[in-house]
Amino acid sequence: MHPSHIAIRNPVFVFVMVLVISIAGFQAYKSIPREAAPDIQIPLLIVSIPFPGATPEDVESLITNKVEQELKTIKNLEEISSTSSEGVSVLTLEFTSDFEISEARTKVREKMDQIKPDLPADAEDYQISEINLSERPLMILNLAGDMGLLGLTELADEVKEEIEGIPGILEVRRAGGLEKEIRVYVNPDKMNYYKLALNQVSSAISNENTNLPGGTITMGPTKYMIRVPGEFISPEGINEALISAPNQVPVRVRDIAKVVFSYKEVTSKSRLDGLESVSLSIVKRSGENLLAIRDEVKSIIKRLEKDYKEDVKFSILSDQGERVQQIVKDLENNIITGFVLVFLVLLLVMGISNALLVAIAIPLSFLVSMIILNVMGFTLNIVVLFSLILSLGLLVDNAIVIVENIYRHRQAGKNRIEAALLGTKEIAIPVTTSTITTVAAFFPLIFMPGIAGEFISFLPKTLIVTLSSSLFVALIINSVFCSTMMRVKVSKEVTSDFDELKLVDHSKILRGYQVALRGVLRFRFVTVMVFIFLFIGTFYWYATNTFPRKRVEFFPKTEPSEAVVNITAPMGTTLEISDGYVTLVEGYIEDDMDKLDAVVANVGQRRGSGASSSGSTTTYLSHVVLDFPSWQNWVEKPSEIIKNLRQKLVKMVGVQVKLAESQSGPPTGKAFNLEVQGEDFSKMIDSVEIIKQRIKDIPGLVDLSDDFDRSRPELKVIIDRDKASRLGFRARDIASTVRTAFNGKKVSVFRDGTEEYDIWVQLDQSFRRNQSDLSSLFIYTSSGEPVRLSEIAKVDTGPSYGSIRHTDTDRTITISGDAFRVPGPVLVMKAQQALKDLELPDGVQYKFTGENKGRKETQMFLGKAVLIAIGLIIIVMVAQFNSIALPLIVITSVFMSVMGVLLGLIVHDRPFGIIMTGVGTVALAGIVVNNAIVMLDFVVKLRKRGFGRNEAMILASAVRFRPVLLTAITTIIGLAPIAMGMDIDFSRDSPVVFGSASASFWKAMALAIMYGLGVATFLTLFMVPTLYSLIEDGRERLIKLLSKYTSFENSNNIKAESKLN
Repeated sequence: MHPSHIAIRNPVFVFVMVLVISIAGFQAYKSIPREAAPDIQIPLLIVSIPFPGATPEDVESLITNKVEQELKTIKNLEEISSTSSEGVSVLTLEFTSDFEISEARTKVREKMDQIKPDLPADAEDYQISEINLSERPLMILNLAGDMGLLGLTELADEVKEEIEGIPGILEVRRAGGLEKEIRVYVNPDKMNYYKLALNQVSSAISNENTNLPGGTITMGPTKYMIRVPGEFISPEGINEALISAPNQVPVRVRDIAKVVFSYKEVTSKSRLDGLESVSLSIVKRSGENLLAIRDEVKSIIKRLEKDYKEDVKFSILSDQGERVQQIVKDLENNIITGFVLVFLVLLLVMGISNALLVAIAIPLSFLVSMIILNVMGFTLNIVVLFSLILSLGLLVDNAIVIVENIYRHRQAGKNRIEAALLGTKEIAIPVTTSTITTVAAFFPLIFMPGIAGEFISFLPKTLIVTLSSSLFVALIINSVFCSTMMRVKVSKEVTSDFDELKLVDHSKILRGYQVALRGVLRFRFVTVMVFIFLFIGTFYWYATNTFPRKRVEFFPKTEPSEAVVNITAPMGTTLEISDGYVTLVEGYIEDDMDKLDAVVANVGQRRGSGASSSGSTTTYLSHVVLDFPSWQNWVEKPSEIIKNLRQKLVKMVGVQVKLAESQSGPPTGKAFNLEVQGEDFSKMIDSVEIIKQRIKDIPGLVDLSDDFDRSRPELKVIIDRDKASRLGFRARDIASTVRTAFNGKKVSVFRDGTEEYDIWVQLDQSFRRNQSDLSSLFIYTSSGEPVRLSEIAKVDTGPSYGSIRHTDTDRTITISGDAFRVPGPVLVMKAQQALKDLELPDGVQYKFTGENKGRKETQMFLGKAVLIAIGLIIIVMVAQFNSIALPLIVITSVFMSVMGVLLGLIVHDRPFGIIMTGVGTVALAGIVVNNAIVMLDFVVKLRKRGFGRNEAMILASAVRFRPVLLTAITTIIGLAPIAMGMDIDFSRDSPVVFGSASASFWKAMALAIMYGLGVATFLTLFMVPTLYSLIEDGRERLIKLLSKYTSFENSNNIKAESKLN
C-alpha cells in the first residue's frame, strides 16, 4: 500500500505528527546557531619565519629560497607563494581542496623541522597558521575619546575581560593603545670601559631571571621540594643582575645601563572620527550562535555608553551579525510573504480553505527542513539562508500539483477520502520523479572544487533537504488535510459516475486553450520553427549586445557596508609622515561625515592587524575605514560616495592609494590580477611599466598598481671577510651584535602576577642616531679585545628592495586593479586585447590570475556539472517512462527555457552571474522538468486508456493547465518583491519599503527564475505537446512502414512456399 494511503486512513496520527513537527521545527529553528560564513576549512597554510633586522634580500636568500625548495615537494600542494620582507619571510601554501588540512599541517611541520638546521641561527621559530572563516572577528569595537591613550587602553582591557566572559567567545584581540615593556639601555662607553660585549649583558639578564627546581629532600616523615627562585621580583631587580666580576669586582647592569619600565615605542595610531582610539576584534568559537553573542556584546556596549556618556564614543565596525540578521529577517518575511501570496492566488481558484491547504506546505516544509538540518549539524550561515530563500519558490510546487489533482476529483463528485486516495495515487510517482530530477540537477554542485566549492556545497545539500521535505509534506500531510478538510462545491449535473475528464469543457479558459492547442498542432513544424527562431534570435541578441559589454560576474555586486582606503607610502616612511597622508584622506572625507556612521583611521597598520609583526616595521602602511549606515538610513548611496572619494584621491602623490569595497560571498581574487614572472628584476620592472601603460585607460579599471616595492633607504654593512676572519669574527656574530645594538633583542620576560612584560636589551638612544654611531660600534674578539665595526666593515647608504615576492619559487610582480561598475571578465578581455602583440624581454612572462583563475575553474566544473545533471535527469525519466523520446522532449523544453533567462538579462542589461543566475537557472530547470513530467505522465495514462495521440495530448494539457499555471504564477509573484527591490518586514509600521539593499543581492536569481518560468510555462503548454505529437506521429509512421515491410516479406515468403509446393 502507498504511504499516502496509509496516512489518509490514519489521519489522527498525521495530525499529531504535524503538531510534533511544528513544535520540534520551531525549537530547531530557534536553537540552530547563526553564523556569517560556513564553517569550512580553507586549504591554505601560512608559514611565518621571523628574522629580525634582516634585509629582504637576506631573507630571500637565507630563508625563503631554502624553505620553498623543501616545501614544494609536499604532495597535493597546488601553489606556493612567498613574500620576503624586512625581518620576516611569509610563505602561503595552497593545497587541493580534498587534502585534509590537519595532514597538510603535519607534513609542513615535518619539512620545516628538517630544514630548520640549515636556517640562520638568529632566525626565530617558525609559526604555521590556518585561515578559518568562522573564526574571523564577528565585529570590531572601537573606543575613542579625549581621556588619553593610556586611559583608553585601560578601559579597552576592562571591556576585553568583560566580553571574554561571554559564553561562546573565543578571544578578544586589542589593537592600538599602549603596551608596557622593560628596556635595558646600554651605554657603550661604560660597556667598553669594563670591556664587556652586548651579548654578555643579554646572557647575564637571561641567566639571572630564572627559577630552577633543586630536587627533593626527605627530613623525617616529610619530603620537601627544593626550589631556587631567581626570577626578578621587580623591574628594579634587573639593575642588580651580575654581568662579570673581574678581579673580584662585580660589574652589574646598573653600572653600564639604565633599566626603563615604560611603554613600547608607538609604531601605530588609531582615530575614530578624529578622536584617538583603541579597537577590540571580537572572535567567537566556531559553531556558536553569532546573533545571540552579538546581542550580549551590544548590551554591554549600551551599558558602557550610559556609564561614559559623552566621554567615550563606542563604534562597531565590520559587524557580520548585521548581515546575518538581515538575511534571517529576509527568510522569515519571505516565508510569511510567500504564504500570503500563494494563499491569495489560490483563493481565486480554489476558495479559502483549499488555498490554506496548499499554502500551509510552505511553513511545514520549512519546519521539517529545520529539524533535519539541525540533526545534520548545520548552522544558519549566509549560504544556508540563501538556499532556504531560494527553496521557498520550490516548496509549494508539489503541494499545488497534489492538492489540485485531489480538488479536480472532488469537483467530479468523489468524496474526500476517495478523491484523496485516487488523486494522490495518480500523481505520486510523477511528483516523486520530478522531485528526484530537481535533486539530480543540484546534486553535482556538492562536488564543486576549490574554496568557492566548499562555500557553495552547502547550497545543494540544503536544497536537497528542503525539496525532500516538501515532497514528504505534499504526499503525506497535504493529502491527509485534503481527505479531512477539503471543501468543493459540486455542480448539480455531476453524478457519482461522472467522468472527471469532462470538467475541462466546463471552463471557458480551458475550452479556449484546447482550441488554441489544436490550431498549434495543425501547424506543428511552423510552431517548432518559430520556437527555434526565437531561441536562436534571443541567443544572438544576447551574444552580440549584452554579453560583450557585461560578460559574467562571479558573485553579485551589492552596495558595500564599508569601504577601505589603503595607503602605502614608500618603505621606511616614518609614522609622522604616514599620519600626514592619513590626515589628508580624512580631510577628503570630512564633507561626507553626515552620510557615514563612522570613519576609523589607522596609521602604521596593515588592514586586519594591530602593531607591527616581529622584526618588521609597518609605519609606511595605513588605512582608513568608512562605515556606511544601513540602507534605510542612506543619505547618499555608498557607491556614489566611493565614486566621489575616488576622484579626490587621484590628487594624492608620492603614495599608493587603493579604495576597496567590502563584498559578500566566498573569498575570490582581485577582479583584475596579472602576474609578471622572471629572475631579473630590472627586466621585470620595465615589463610591468609597459603593461601598465597599455592597460591604464581601460574603462572601469581603477586602482591599478603593482606590488613591487621599488626602493627603501638602507645602510649596508659590507664586511671585509679577510680582516674579519683574521680576528676570528664570523658574519653572523657581527650581524647579531649590530641587530642587538640598533634593533634590540628580547632576552627574557618579567612576570608580575598574570601579566608578562618583555625585557629588551639595546644601545641607549643617544648612541644610535646616525651612520657614524653604527661605524663606531665595538665588537669583541674571543679574547675580549674591542674592535670598531669600521675596522672590519664599510657602512654604505643606498636603495634596497622593500619586499620580494615569489609564486611557485619564481620572482613575481603582481599588477592588480579593481572593477568599478564593470564586470571583471570585461576588464580581463580588454586587457588581453591590449596586450595581444606585446613582446617581453627574454626570461619574462605574464599570466592572468586572481578572480579570473577561480572563475575559469568554476566555469569548467559547471560545464561538467550540467552534463552530469542532464545525464542523471534523463536516467530518472527513462526509468519512469520506459522511453527515450519522452525524456528528450523534457530536456528540450529545459534547454529552450534558457532563452527566458537570457531575455531577463537583456531587458535588465545585467551580466550572467555564475552563482546567482546559474543557481536560478538550475532551479528553473527543476520547475520546468516537474511540469513536463506531470503532463507527459498523464498523456501516457490516457494513451493506455485508448485515447488517440493528439486527443490524449490536448486533454492532458487541459487537465494540467491549472497546476502548471498556478505553479508559475505563485513562483513569479513570490519572487516579484525581490526583483522589484521591495523590503517586506511585518514588524515595521510600514511593512513594505522599496530600494532594499538585500533584495539587490538576490535580484539576479529572482530574474532568472521569473523570466525563465514565464517563457517555460508557454513552452510547457504549447511546445511540449507539439514535440510529443511530432515524435509520436513519426513513431506511428515508422511502425506502419515496418508493418508494411513485414507484411510484404511475409507475402513473398508465402508465395515462395506455394511455388515450392
